[in-house]
Formats: sequence, structure tokens, C-alpha cells
Amino acid sequence: MVKFATLVWRNLRRSPRRTILTMLAIALAAFTYSSLSSLPNVARRMLNTPDSARRIVVMSDSGFFNRLPDSYKPKILAAPHVVAASGLVYFGGVYHSPSDQLGIAVDADQAELMWPDWGVTPERAGEFRASATACLVPPAMMRKYGWHVGEQIILRGTIVPVDVTLRIADTLGASAPPDSLLFRRDYLERSLGGSPTVNAYHVMLDRAGSVPSAIAAIDEIFSNSAAETRSESEAAWFSNFINLDTLFAMLRAMAILVVAAVALVALNSVVIAVRERRTEIAVMRAIGFSPALILYLTVAESALLGVVGGALGCAATLLIAKVLPFGFLPLGPIDLLAIVSPGVIEQAFLLSIAIGAAAGLIPALGSVRRSVVESIRAIV
Repeated sequence: MVKFATLVWRNLRRSPRRTILTMLAIALAAFTYSSLSSLPNVARRMLNTPDSARRIVVMSDSGFFNRLPDSYKPKILAAPHVVAASGLVYFGGVYHSPSDQLGIAVDADQAELMWPDWGVTPERAGEFRASATACLVPPAMMRKYGWHVGEQIILRGTIVPVDVTLRIADTLGASAPPDSLLFRRDYLERSLGGSPTVNAYHVMLDRAGSVPSAIAAIDEIFSNSAAETRSESEAAWFSNFINLDTLFAMLRAMAILVVAAVALVALNSVVIAVRERRTEIAVMRAIGFSPALILYLTVAESALLGVVGGALGCAATLLIAKVLPFGFLPLGPIDLLAIVSPGVIEQAFLLSIAIGAAAGLIPALGSVRRSVVESIRAIV
């Protein structure tokens, strides 16, 4: 086996440039597959928690950007099964560039009841209530902008015509939505100086099973009013608001296209390598190498390219996830390290090996199917 391993190694060294480029192409496939396949986990992490299943969103029947009056909150709190409620105003402010779109103004009075799964503990909620300009920031956003707790930041209003000066009171937990910078709605309303209104109300219920009845009860309260409501579960609202199904379908299509392109590149590279060695293969057949052994050596050579390329691609995914929070619209800065699962990395690595092995198998089968006489005649 050692002498055969030496033969494989020498074949790989025949054209270092082609070998390196093929490995890098397979590494690109592994990186693309592992990173894009990990992104749907963002929604699963945010929407599949027990607390998320108990939350609903109440907004205007005309849409999210049609405001509801502040007077709706006491009525929502009095509805059956409601534990807490918070007005929500989408601020969408600019920090450095117009693509930032940061800031959600919420009520601080019941923050620990509303978002325990986002890491809003009683201690963090107390810090949030202690100052009118306090804000809570997701960890990935802290790393993206290089912020630290206690720092003062200014967000320039785009949707809302006012700038806000905020102090980072604390960070949110790792399970918080990656773009959920929370600051106080009462501070925003004072800055605006007008009659308070909200884009929607975030509502926490006593249990997940109460969602259908609570939705029906709340919408019934405001039926036939000047601003009728449409309520839905947090998961349904979030999916509709940013169209996750379409986004993730596009990501899957991109991953498939990249993997298919890389497979064709690897196949073409190995076909050329086998064609260049037709003389050697014919001689090996003539001196007693069996077709199965030649097939094995060719596939082992191409599979080794897949192993090295897959390892490089998976390592690149983990490295980039560790040092760089992705700014991926419309999801905001994603903490990719928290969502790259070992299963996805394993799939990407096995896929890389499969690409390499398949690329070697196809030309190798064509080569060994020829008789020795035909192989020698073709090169004479």
C-alpha cells in the first residue's frame, strides 16, 4: 500500500498548478455549502423557542407601517391569556452607512417578561429601565461595529424624522434576533413630541396553546374600530415580514449551482490528467496491473483532492464565522459561529470527497474498459 500511496502522490505532483486549483475549487464548494446551509438555522433558533411560541404580533389590518394608537396597549393587556405587551416602533436608523437600518423602540416596563429568550434577564431589564437613553444590543452587532458596554452611539433617523443618542446598557443573549437593537419607546416619543403611536404590539401569552384564542379575542376587541387589527403568531409574522421561504430557496439554489459548477471543474481536471497518462496506464495494464487496481488508484487520487479541498473549505467557514459576524440583509449581522452545526460541516466534507471521487471514477471507468491492445494502439 505504501508504494501505491507514493504513486498517487507523484501523480498529484505532475501538475502542481492544476492540483492546487482543483483543490481550491472543491474548497469553494465546501465553503459555499456549509455557510449557506447554516443560514436557515437563524430563523429556527429565533422562532422555535418555547417563549417565541407564546408570542404574537398585533398590527394594523392595513399593514405594519400603518400605525396603531398607544391607547390599545391597556386593552390588549386586559385580554384573556395575555401576560405582557410592548409597543414596537421600527426606527431603522443609520449608524455609518444607509444599509445599517438599526433600532427598534420598545416599552421597558415588562421587558423581562416579554423577551426572556432574547437574554433580557431581570438584571438587564433593570439596567434598561434605569436610563431613558439605554439600549440593549445583540452580541454580533457589538462585534460588527466594535461597540462596548457603556459606549454612547448616535443613530440618524431615516424612517422616523429624528436622531437618537443612546447608551449601550448591556448586551442581549445569543438567541436574540441579530438585528434587534432595543431602545426605549418613551424616549423616542419625547424626541418626536407628538401623539404616541406604534407599528405593532408584541404580546406574550401564558402558554403556546393560547395563541389561536388570544388572536381571535384581541382582533375582536378592535373590530369595527378606526384602526382594526390583524394578529398572528411571531413565527408567521417574522416569516411574512422578511419572506424567509423565498430567501432560503434562493440560498439553496445558489449552493446547488456552485456545487454543480465545481463538480464539472473537478471532472474536467481529472479527465485531462487521465488522458495525459494514457501511455502509462496502457503500460501498467500490459505489465500486469489489474483494471480494478488502476481504477482504485485513480479514484483515490481524485478523492484525496476532495479530502484536502473539503478540509480547507470547512476550516474557512469556521474561521470566518469565528472572526466575522456576517452583515446579511435582511437578517442583519448574523453570528454565524453560533449556527454552523457539526452536521452541516460533516455534510460539506463528505460532499467534497464525493465530488473528488466521482470526478476520478468517470474517466477511470472509460480508461479501464479498453483492452490492453486497444489502449496501446490508441497511443502508437
